Amino acid sequence: MNIYVKFILITLYMFITYHIIALKYSKSKTFSGRNRISKLSLVALHFLIVITNIIIYFWFISKNFNPVSYILSLIGILIFIYGIFIIFWGIYSLRAAVFVPENKLIINGPYKYVRHPMYLGGIIGAFGLAVFAGSFLGAIYTFFLAIVLSRISDAEEKDLIMRFGSNYLEYRKKVPKLFPYIRRN
Repeated sequence: MNIYVKFILITLYMFITYHIIALKYSKSKTFSGRNRISKLSLVALHFLIVITNIIIYFWFISKNFNPVSYILSLIGILIFIYGIFIIFWGIYSLRAAVFVPENKLIINGPYKYVRHPMYLGGIIGAFGLAVFAGSFLGAIYTFFLAIVLSRISDAEEKDLIMRFGSNYLEYRKKVPKLFPYIRRN
């Protein structure tokens, strides 16, 4: 199978599966209004989708491996590690906030810089792998990933507005959605 066909297929898979994640926020009940078992199931589905996308992307990058130089590959790995760090920092800052009964809005840690740091970390990590592999198609995939994650964050924010009301709206005015220092909501 041609590398471009593989690229189209993994990009379609990413587009479809990540939009399945967005559906959990667009049903009649908000995510926060669901029972614990339903939440756990949706979080498990979300996790499965993310993991399968990561595995497929790693596989694709290995097939489109064209490193330009040792230095660029090293820079790519450092960018990837930075993206992973942001993801884990976001997870650590949230901890069990999804299931916290008092509905506390988390605005510290990476959430003080962007509203969706784990998505930012995924974008940075994917870009780092593209640089590491010297994969122009990987860089294009990262661009599409950023667009899709921005759309999914819009769906999540509807739920967050319902949960936190004016507190979230005020937070949203102050903190960029995905990229620090870019104020576009």
